[in-house]
Amino acid sequence: MRIAIPKGRLLDKALATFAAAGYDVPTERDLQTRKLVFNRRAAGAINHDVEWIFVKDCDVPVYVEHGAADCGIAGLDQILEHDCTAYQPIEFDFGRCKMMLIAAPGAPPLTKVATKYPRITRQYLEGRAIRADIVPLGGSVELAAVLNLTSHVIDLVETGETVRVHKLEIQDVVAEISPRLIVGRGVYRTETKRIRDLISRIETVCHPERVNGAPVRL
Repeated sequence: MRIAIPKGRLLDKALATFAAAGYDVPTERDLQTRKLVFNRRAAGAINHDVEWIFVKDCDVPVYVEHGAADCGIAGLDQILEHDCTAYQPIEFDFGRCKMMLIAAPGAPPLTKVATKYPRITRQYLEGRAIRADIVPLGGSVELAAVLNLTSHVIDLVETGETVRVHKLEIQDVVAEISPRLIVGRGVYRTETKRIRDLISRIETVCHPERVNGAPVRL
């Protein structure tokens, strides 16, 4: 089984979840080698070998959608942006945040918006019948509003510290974002028992009150 883990803010919690579910995960020392692929042999109650791959968070849905990984952990922001059709059997409590529409104080009506999420932004604008130009950026999105590159930005807000530091205003919630366990549709059909075992183990760790033999919902 090949499992995609996002590098960045979700990495530690993601590995801790799999470790608590009984999987042999790469150690911190392993990750310091900068290797991106680690193989672990089956051990204990786990009856299959695992290949861990570490990729950018935005790439997890791509690897799973195209079958290069059997499953992984991805934020709903990346799932929606990539229009990923993988199953989402488990929603995690860690790493939750909100995607927000943000502007500088006294900003004009929304006419141009910078974002790392052009697809989600387009859907947001269309849903409100707003005509505005979308400026795709790779990082430091809030700076676009500070320097008047755009009138607004759409980005993730976790603590709100960046918004406060730059004296920006939150105008609307675009989406509630949480990490999900995603499973490729193809591998679920061909390896149903193996995938259900993984889902059950993760569910037991994250939501023990829901297990009790309940069927997996996809």
